[in-house]
Amino acid sequence: MGGDLPIASHGQIRLRSHLVAQIKKLEVRQAILNAALQLFSERGYTNANISHIAKLANVSPANVYVYFHSKLDVLFAVYEPWLTEQFDQLERALRRIKDPSRRLKKILSTLWRDIPSVQNGFANNMMQALSSTTVREGYKPTLRFAAEKRLTVMLESCLPGLRREQVQELAKILFMAFDGYIVNYHLFERATGPAKQLELLTDMLLSYGGLESRDR
Repeated sequence: MGGDLPIASHGQIRLRSHLVAQIKKLEVRQAILNAALQLFSERGYTNANISHIAKLANVSPANVYVYFHSKLDVLFAVYEPWLTEQFDQLERALRRIKDPSRRLKKILSTLWRDIPSVQNGFANNMMQALSSTTVREGYKPTLRFAAEKRLTVMLESCLPGLRREQVQELAKILFMAFDGYIVNYHLFERATGPAKQLELLTDMLLSYGGLESRDR
């Protein structure tokens, strides 16, 4: 009859089943990541385990390992977009700042004060994880290198008097200090980078780069 719906072929049925399965996989993976983000934020990396994550995501621990090799793998899947967003926000803020000294202060204050304190000190999860892992366990510094590259570009806009290789080394130094401020925030009653340290380093870098701070 004219009103009858066409009967799906076996190929169409298989395709639909495949699409449904893929969507389900994405939903389960995202549920695991959401649970991990919540638990790492509340408990920290050390005090959260795969069983905790699985329970909150409403899946079995074995199901977590279908998507991730380890707890460290889960953390990287959560931490990479989180840190990327922090840098995205910083870059958007820098577009509105023209003065090199203020741009540099914004970079330092974000790196040493803002990011270490975001989301209950979420960045400390990476410090906890890296303190107990090795390259053999799957650690790759890909994210670190990408972040240093982005930081180098930001610094070049503030310190045009420095050579590229100098700015690259500076980015590495600032990132090592970044790690320290993350731990400092965790250990010492939510302490962040003191304003005097930010002012001092800003003046030193601007002077070395042939510029002067205008905030005087």
